[in-house]
Amino acid sequence: MELPRGSIAVVDTSVLYAMGSPSNDKYQAFEEYVTRRDVAVRIPDHVAEELGESPEAYRYQRDRLRSAQDAGWLERAVVDFTDSGVSSAIDRTRERIYSLSANDVTEDEVETTDAVLAGLAYQYAAEQSCQVAVLVSDRLAEQAIVDVLGSMNLREEIEVVEGRTFLDELRDDVHDL
Repeated sequence: MELPRGSIAVVDTSVLYAMGSPSNDKYQAFEEYVTRRDVAVRIPDHVAEELGESPEAYRYQRDRLRSAQDAGWLERAVVDFTDSGVSSAIDRTRERIYSLSANDVTEDEVETTDAVLAGLAYQYAAEQSCQVAVLVSDRLAEQAIVDVLGSMNLREEIEVVEGRTFLDELRDDVHDL
């Protein structure tokens, strides 16, 4: 799996957690990869908050986020909730996750962040006419995002990637050199 050069990667919290700290092999491999391929990494506010931008969060989570921002390969993204396409992508993804969950969760328990990732991917693909990759580590979210954005005629512009597997492959590729 490769992310297209010059694309945008919208990344979920679980993938950033899986990267570890800046001293971790996965983090370093990802940083090198996105820098070399000029991939712009974006996270919505929901992800930034989950990573520790809230005051009560652990310091090492804030440091991980700031390190990536300082290195210039990660930026927070503003989701345009006033865009009807973005709102529709978010609502439909949330509903699809719920329908795929087979009664394992209530509709209120469906992770909001996963749906917001779909909305942000829609926003970038529709507004900037560029390739967008969504990196997630939740199978239901992955399937829901594929289903919804595909039905919104963005199948060619957006690819949904299992983030932890992608990180493992990057790390293994670095070790094979």
